[in-house]
Amino acid sequence: MKEIYLIRICGKCKKTNILINEEVEDTIKKGYYISCSHCGSKRIFEENETSDLRKCMDSNVYKRVKGKIRQVHSV
Repeated sequence: MKEIYLIRICGKCKKTNILINEEVEDTIKKGYYISCSHCGSKRIFEENETSDLRKCMDSNVYKRVKGKIRQVHSV
């Protein structure tokens, strides 16, 4: 069975992008490229594929800031 989610890490800002695998394949097939949603960099590296969204959030640290969930760098 094919994995649903694709985890990519930006090479510039080091933030995580969780993408849907089908949409990524469709975008690349159409001749477009994938970029970071935070800074717009094309340097984005594939880290992992998974079907469980909770596993996507295991590798990163998240905390609440004024009621909103924010990603905190674990570096």
